[in-house]
Formats: sequence, C-alpha cells, structure tokens
Amino acid sequence: MNELLETQSKTLDEFQRVIKANMLSHAYLIDKASSKVRHEVAIWLAQSQFCDNLKDGAPDQTCQRCKTIALGDNPDVLEVKTDKQSIGVDDIKFFKREASMTATQGKRRILIIDAAEKMTNAASNNLLKTIEEPEGNLMIILLADSAKQLLPTIRSRVQTFHLSDKSNNEEVDTLIEAGYKEAQAKSALKVSDIKFLQEMSGENYQLLLSAIINWLKECNRKKISSFIDVQTDIMPLVENKDQQHLVFDMMNQIFSDILSIRYNFKPALLIKEDILSNKDIQKIVDLSDELFKAEEMWKSNVAFQAVLEDLSLKFVD
Repeated sequence: MNELLETQSKTLDEFQRVIKANMLSHAYLIDKASSKVRHEVAIWLAQSQFCDNLKDGAPDQTCQRCKTIALGDNPDVLEVKTDKQSIGVDDIKFFKREASMTATQGKRRILIIDAAEKMTNAASNNLLKTIEEPEGNLMIILLADSAKQLLPTIRSRVQTFHLSDKSNNEEVDTLIEAGYKEAQAKSALKVSDIKFLQEMSGENYQLLLSAIINWLKECNRKKISSFIDVQTDIMPLVENKDQQHLVFDMMNQIFSDILSIRYNFKPALLIKEDILSNKDIQKIVDLSDELFKAEEMWKSNVAFQAVLEDLSLKFVD
C-alpha cells in the first residue's frame, strides 16, 4: 500500500477529494501503469465505499470490510476477469444482472471490469446502456492498458484516470529473476504488462524483439519472403496467447517509436532507427490502422499466424 501511495499519489489524492465532497461518478476508466497497480487502485476505490474507518476520503485497508474486499469476498464488489481473448456480451449481461441486485453490505454495488479492452463491440455497446442509464447506486470501474483501446462512446461517458507509469519495483525484480537485465526489465514494463512478460525469459524477449524488427525490415524492403518469416522466425518464439499479446504490444510500440524518431517526440524504446524508412507518413498511419484491425481480428479468435501473415502482405505493399 505504501508503494501505491507513493507511485499513484496524484490519482489517490484526487479520488480522496471527490470522495470527501461526496461527488463520486457512477463510471470510471483507469488506465496506464500495470494490471496489478490498476487493480490495486480499483480495490482501494471500492474499499473507500465500505470502510468502517474512512479518513479524509481514504480507506484504512485494515478493517474487516476492507480486508473482505481485498480477498474478493464482498458480494457487493463484483469483478469481471477472463483468461479468454475477449469479454463477450453474455459475460457483460451476466454481471450486469448480478450488479443490479440490492446491495447487502452497504448502499452501493461496484462492478470492476479488468482488461476492459477485451470487450467485444457487442459487449461494449451493451455496457454502454448501463453507463448511460445507471441502475440503482451502481459504480462501474473499467481497467485497461490504454483508454484508446475502448470505444469512443465508452470513453466519452466515463471519467478517466491515467495512472503513473513509474515502474513497480516488485515487477522489475520479478523480471530480473526471469533473466531480464534491470534496464531491459524497466524498458519492457513500459511496453507491456507484467502478466505478458513474466513467463518469458529476458533472452527470449530479446530474441522475439529482434525477430519482429527483422521481419518489419524485410517488409520495408518489399520482400515477399517476409510472409515466410512469420512462420520460420516469429512463431517458434511465441508459445501462448500471452506472448501473442506481447507481439502486438511490441509492434504498437515500434510504430510509436518510428513517429518519435521521425519527429523527435521522445526517445524511442525498442528501435534505434526508422525501420520503415521507405514508407511515407501517410503509409505509416495506414499501416498502424491495419495493425489495430489485425489485433481486433486476433481478439475475435482469428489464428495468430494467419493475422501476421495477412499483415505481411499489407506491409510489403
């Protein structure tokens, strides 16, 4: 908790002011930082609505009610989590029904949706109806890697809090134990979430990054063989869906790095040179859109290799 207070003091201070003024909204979106930190902030906010010893808008986190919420045992605090690639409309409907029931532990029910970027369009639109017309004293807390990954209609109807990206020391230590170098671990945590990084060694992380960079360089040279590189160079390094997610995170960062290099926005994280130098800026924007569409296809359960091979053809064009 002390580390949360230090790294996310700005967000928690703002929430405290709102809580003290009794002006909490019915829907929030919390993004940035890591999934662990986002969840900790959501639990802190939920605890603030039930704590027996609330002080200056902050829960003590030691009373029985706070402990119950931290353990996931409060029936008025519901969490949507999934190991699947997407959160479907049936998942949202089920938890909405649960959340609409009368509160048993307090005056409010809280619905926390972890990895909200996984919601399908149908699920997002179904949730939107509740956000627009909240039922009872329901608070919805959406957690996501980036607000940009959610539908604009959702983003426009919730209050967004961007957490600090200051690396969590525990997460850096976890990656170092997995074989990452300290600088590599800190950089990787700016690119992706700990949950997608911790099962891959530092060596394999670097091998995967090199494979993606080489693949994009081949695409830049308009070599149709880049289509084959997906199968021969990238796929052997990707063992599960978490690592597939990591590939998309790396590629999104690389496109951001290219813009940083071209316009001197900020230091690039993953590349030292413009690896798509033969593409003009409009083409870069178009390819970035194609990457977004490809990730959405993957989330809809299109085969990962097929998605990357399709991207190869578009990137070479």
